[in-house]
Amino acid sequence: MRKLESNLLALMAGVAIGALAGVLFAPDKGEKTRERIADTSARLRKDLEEKASELKKEITRKSAELKKELEEQIETSKSKLTKFAEQLIASAKEAISNGKKPEVPQKTEA
Repeated sequence: MRKLESNLLALMAGVAIGALAGVLFAPDKGEKTRERIADTSARLRKDLEEKASELKKEITRKSAELKKELEEQIETSKSKLTKFAEQLIASAKEAISNGKKPEVPQKTEA
């Protein structure tokens, strides 16, 4: 994500510098040059706003994906923990019913 952001920023900076240099070194009257600078600035602003909007959408999409993955991992962990707790309780009940001291079973990977 940072690489995309960095590349977009570098691209926009390059375009802005190139456009500004082209306008400033063009042999036009001051009024015409100012008009071209204003037009170029407006176009660059619009492009930058579009890129920022695209980046925001991408970040929102990626955040939603990561949230979903995290929720799934949490549910998996809850399930494993519940299974382990149930095994522990069953083992303790069995040991007690047999008159033995309950032992903690070794955790199994599920």
